[in-house]
Amino acid sequence: MAPLRTYLIAGLATAILIGYIGPVQGYLDQREALAREQAVLKSLEERKKRLENEIAALDQPRVLEVRARELGLVRAGERAFIVRGLPEPPRNRRAPDDSGGGVISWFRDLV
Repeated sequence: MAPLRTYLIAGLATAILIGYIGPVQGYLDQREALAREQAVLKSLEERKKRLENEIAALDQPRVLEVRARELGLVRAGERAFIVRGLPEPPRNRRAPDDSGGGVISWFRDLV
């Protein structure tokens, strides 16, 4: 009778341990997913802050003028000249410390 009882207890303990494997694995998977999502959220919050800074910079008249000049716009009454035969400028003209380009790169030139 004793060996039967031992086997019964061992089987019950094994069943309980097997029952815990699924929930523990789910918990660990959710922890990893949470860490990934928190990293994505942090990245998006940093991007939002950069965009807010760019929007704030665009409210300054001098910055607006420089941006318009980059797009090839001229003021009313000004003459626009087209110079032909110049070599193409290099495609990647970002400064080494410039991490994102956009408004900030040409805004630094104003200051």
